[in-house]
Amino acid sequence: MIVPDYNNYVGNGIINHNSGKSVSVAASYLIDCLTIPNFRALNTSVTAKQAEIPFEMVMPWIEGNDKLQHLIADIALRPYPTIKFLNGSVWVFRTAGKDGRFIRGLEFDRINYDEAGLDYTGETIKILRGRLRGVRPDGSQRMARMDVITSPTDAQWLKERFDKGDPTSDKFDPDHFYSLRATTYENTRLDPEQIKAMEAEYTDEMIDVEMRAKFPEYGMSFFPKSHLQACVDQSLNDAAYEAMHPEKGAPKRGYVVEEHPRYGITKFELPFDPRKSYISVGDPGTDSPPHRNSGVVMVFDISQKPIRNVYFHWVDGRGSYNPFLNSYKYAMEKYRPILKGMDTTGTQKAIDELAFENMGLSIDGLNFSQDKARMLNSLSLDVSNHNICWPVIKGLVKQMNNYCDEVELKKLPQDIVMTIAQASFLARYINNPETTEERETFVPSHSNYRQAFKARTSGRRR
Repeated sequence: MIVPDYNNYVGNGIINHNSGKSVSVAASYLIDCLTIPNFRALNTSVTAKQAEIPFEMVMPWIEGNDKLQHLIADIALRPYPTIKFLNGSVWVFRTAGKDGRFIRGLEFDRINYDEAGLDYTGETIKILRGRLRGVRPDGSQRMARMDVITSPTDAQWLKERFDKGDPTSDKFDPDHFYSLRATTYENTRLDPEQIKAMEAEYTDEMIDVEMRAKFPEYGMSFFPKSHLQACVDQSLNDAAYEAMHPEKGAPKRGYVVEEHPRYGITKFELPFDPRKSYISVGDPGTDSPPHRNSGVVMVFDISQKPIRNVYFHWVDGRGSYNPFLNSYKYAMEKYRPILKGMDTTGTQKAIDELAFENMGLSIDGLNFSQDKARMLNSLSLDVSNHNICWPVIKGLVKQMNNYCDEVELKKLPQDIVMTIAQASFLARYINNPETTEERETFVPSHSNYRQAFKARTSGRRR
C-alpha cells in the first residue's frame, strides 16, 4: 500500500489477510528509517505476535544483505524487538497494551496500528495519536503519521474513522484522512483456484468480510455485539505479555501465548492459582484451526464474577483426537478443575471411553442433543450481564460474532462458541447448586451430570 506522506496524515486501511499488508508495512517503514535520520517508528497491535510480524518479514531482507546490513547499528529481541539504524533511527515492535499503557510517554514519527479492529473500545488509538509529536534532534518536525490497518470488524470507532477517509462518505475529511480498501481478489500472487477454495468455505456474508474487506453486519447474531465487546478483557493479554517480556529479569513461569499470523491466538494460558476454583470444558475435534470441527479446550476461573478464561487451546488435530485429548489432560493436571465438561454426543459419543482408556482421564460428559439450548441460553445471559470474560482472541471473537442458530449457517465454525457455552452452563450450576429456579432452568435432564455433581460434593466430604 503506497500512500502520501504529510503531517497529521492518517491512513485507514481495511485490508484482508491475503492482500499483502504486512509486506507493504515492512517495506514502507524500513525505507523511512533508512532515509530519514533520527526517525522513530512503532509497529503495534493488540497482541505481541501481531505487532512483531513486520519484524519477522524485514529480518530476511537485512541478514546477509551487503546493501542493508552495514546500515544497521543493532538488533535487539528483548524485552521486545527493536532495530536501531546507524543514522539514529529506531524501529520498535511491541503491543500497545490496554489503552496504550505500554507506549505512554514515548514519541514517534510514524505508528502502524495493525489489526486495530480487535480493539473495540477505540481508546488506544487516542493514546497512539498523542505519541505522534515533537521534533527530532536536528530540530525538524516529526512526521506525525498514523496508519490504521486491519481486517474489517464491527468496532464502531473503526467504521467512523474509515468514513473520514472515504470519498463516498458525507464525513469525508481529505485534509487529514485517507482510507483504502484492499481485497483478496487484488492480490495477483494468489492462484484463482486458491481463491475459489476460500470462497467454498464461506457464506456470502463472510465472503464480503473476509475477502471483499467490507464491514460486517451481525444483525442475525445470537449474541448482542455491544455485550460481546464488553466481555473482551485485554488486561488478560497484557498480564501474559508483561510476564513473558519483562523489562528486567527472566520471564515468569506458567504463561503461554501461541499465535498464528493469520488467524490469531491458538493457545493462551495463565498460571494456576491454588486459591482459585476452576472448571475445564472441551469440544473434541480432529481438524485444524480455523476450520469447523477443530478441537477446543478451555479452562475458566469461576472463583468470582465475571468468570475468567485462563486457558484456551484451539487444537491442531491433524486428523486425530489425540492432540485434543493431550491438551485436555494437560489442562486437567495444571488447573485441577472441579468439573471437567466435554461434548460426548454426535460423532464424539465414544470420546469419553477413548479418554478414559487411552489417556486415563475421568470426564463429565455433556449431552448436547438435550441441553444445547440451555447451554446457549446460559451463555447469552452471562454475555448480556458481562458475567464472563476472555482475552483478545481473534477466532473466539469472530465465532461469537458470527454465531447464529439458523440452519443455513450451520457450516460456519462454532466449536469455540459451544465450548464457552459448556463453561457458562457448568459455572451457573456450581455457583447455584441449591437454587430451585436455577436448577429448573439450567440443570440438564439426563442423570450423568447430576451424578457428576453429587460425586464432586461427596468427594469433598471424603
